Amino acid sequence: MKLKDIIQITVFTVIAFVLGMAVSMGTGMLGTVSLYVASGFSALVIAPPFVVMAKKIKKKPSAFIFFMLLSVFWSLMGYWPMLIINLVAGIVAELIIGNYESDKRVAVAIATGMFIISMHAMTFVKVLGPEKLVEVFTVFSPEQAQYMYTFFTPKAMLISIIVNIVLVTLAGLFGMYINNKFFEKRKEKGIL
Repeated sequence: MKLKDIIQITVFTVIAFVLGMAVSMGTGMLGTVSLYVASGFSALVIAPPFVVMAKKIKKKPSAFIFFMLLSVFWSLMGYWPMLIINLVAGIVAELIIGNYESDKRVAVAIATGMFIISMHAMTFVKVLGPEKLVEVFTVFSPEQAQYMYTFFTPKAMLISIIVNIVLVTLAGLFGMYINNKFFEKRKEKGIL
């Protein structure tokens, strides 16, 4: 992979991160409903840059670098667990994509990667339990720790999982639609 490939991946990742954060903050203003929609709707706007990047560069380990750059940006905001979470998401996405030639595999890869990211809080709740969760996450963000303790009940976890499965699946398909509609068509016409 050449330097220009790394730069292109970085540009796509920055775009995706900014869009994702904007949507997350926007849904967060809606109160408890953000528990169910923030991660999923973030995936919807992160998907197009990821898919365009994957189809444009078509080189290993593009997906892995994309997710790890996302983790760096989140970590700079003080949320260090995203390093590990995105590491897993990046590896899984890279394995799913394979040779970067299949549209369906690229769509499934972004959906799977974003699902892993969106479900990490649920996993922590299940493994650690509410009390331990607050203790651990207070190190990173007291506000987020209290948020998890207050809202991540078993019922909320189930609802969030179902909603996020639907949204991140749509995210992969939406990203492929955007890519084919606005980028592949223009490339065929010689515009890009």
